[in-house]
Amino acid sequence: MSSPLTKTDKVYTYIDYLSWPNDERWELIDGIAYNMTPAPSRIHQKVSAALLTKFIII
Repeated sequence: MSSPLTKTDKVYTYIDYLSWPNDERWELIDGIAYNMTPAPSRIHQKVSAALLTKFIII
C-alpha cells in the first residue's frame, strides 16, 4: 500500500487548513497535512454489504 501524499514543506496550522480549497480533502495531524482518499460511493458500499452477507451465510 502506498503512503498518502503529504504537504511537508512547512508546519501547518488550523488557520492554514481553513484557507485550503473545499474540493480537496486534507487532514491536519501535528502540523503535517495528509491527502485523504475520497469516501467510497454508495454503490460500492451496497455491493460490499451484499458480498459480506453472502460470505457470512456460507
